[in-house]
Amino acid sequence: MATDDQTPSYYMVEDNESIDTHVAERITEFNWHQGATDAVFALFPIDWTGSSGELVTLRADGTVALDVDGTFDLPEPFDRGTPPTMITTTTGLAVLKPDHPANRTIESGLQALGIPVPEVVQALNAREAALAGDHAAIRAYTSDALRKWSGWSEPISTALLGNWADPLYEQGRLSPDALGTFLAEARIINQQLKPIWDRKANREYVRMLDAPCGNGMTLHDVLTAQPAIDPSFEGFEDLRLVEILQALSPDERAVAMYRSHRGITSWPEAAMAAGVPQAHVDAVANRVRRKVKRLAARLIGDPLSAGVETGDAR
Repeated sequence: MATDDQTPSYYMVEDNESIDTHVAERITEFNWHQGATDAVFALFPIDWTGSSGELVTLRADGTVALDVDGTFDLPEPFDRGTPPTMITTTTGLAVLKPDHPANRTIESGLQALGIPVPEVVQALNAREAALAGDHAAIRAYTSDALRKWSGWSEPISTALLGNWADPLYEQGRLSPDALGTFLAEARIINQQLKPIWDRKANREYVRMLDAPCGNGMTLHDVLTAQPAIDPSFEGFEDLRLVEILQALSPDERAVAMYRSHRGITSWPEAAMAAGVPQAHVDAVANRVRRKVKRLAARLIGDPLSAGVETGDAR
């Protein structure tokens, strides 16, 4: 991490009978009796809303635990007036220098040591940014940590303020599983904030009433004051119309139903109203028209009309 201060941002604990050495010994002893996932990986003071001034242990599985009245057996003794930030590295225990510009936060301290920042720590720091209204920090968290585009910043910011972090303040411990709750809430909020025209129903995008249908018409023009299906279609009564529609695929049925609307004057217009891409309008319109004609001919027993029909798509 580049800073104006080029002096080392940390020092390694040595066997010199200092307080750091004693804490390192207690951490080693503590870890010896813990499982691999619950071993203390780092020890640092925090300034998170709700726990300001607490000392936290970061466990090997990414869980953060508050030292609430010794509940988590935080290694002692240490100077509670100026608690150190200690991080386990491959070469020993490092103590971050509190006055070094590279150690403004636990995140920057970990980065100075070349150690990935745990996701829970990133999320809790982002929560502080959301509480403070720091939009730049939220955008950075959204793009850098969550790999989402900037449009997610508002859902992420809102979800960060939810109750996903309550276990930390109520029980003194927060595991990486809490991030699933937070991200699920963000997805719900993101869906709620989507404009109606960006949403889908039955795997299709919702179409606005001002969507063009050809010849200067819109869906509003087509649908206003019109029945869902005209009482007669291609000269047949309701029962025979229903039988024809049931024989069509869902996409073909949509085209046929639009063709029954007053204001739709041709099969290509019906295909456009049904959402068929412009490049395929004529082909789809002709296919559905011919299929409807064949089905109608079979119902009335007309063998000539039931054959393959040619002609335009009007």
